[in-house]
Amino acid sequence: MSQHADPIIAAPLWPHGECSLMHLVRRAGQYSTTCWTQCVDTGLSAVQYAILVVLAEEITCDQQTLGSRAGFDKATGTYLIDRMVKNDLLHVKVDPANRRRKLVSMTIQGEEMLNLMIEQAKSAEVMIAQNLDVKDVADLKRLLSKLGGLQEPK
Repeated sequence: MSQHADPIIAAPLWPHGECSLMHLVRRAGQYSTTCWTQCVDTGLSAVQYAILVVLAEEITCDQQTLGSRAGFDKATGTYLIDRMVKNDLLHVKVDPANRRRKLVSMTIQGEEMLNLMIEQAKSAEVMIAQNLDVKDVADLKRLLSKLGGLQEPK
């Protein structure tokens, strides 16, 4: 085991370079989850929060567009949306113009949950960026957006 205090230097060496990008992204994801868990006490995940945020903007959204905007696949989305419907946060109805399409909207309880979570989610973002300056945060957002195939943040 390495004796280095710096976790990057202490990270395992990889045959293709000093440190694996995949390893660093995985560790960043773990830290993101830790920050979320420590700051958000509603029991909802960051993806469920993203669903509420998208629906606050869109009011009603088909499930495919919601998945694209909130960042989940069809199988995950079905599970998450069903769970949020059971918790009375979302309402789903079949699109009368296309019976294969589901339309999703927030309930009043969903709006209340979103309002409760906004400050908690902001606290999680402050926590995850606590060791970064403004330029670092902007660069990280730009690079993660590029990595994820999203448009660059403004």
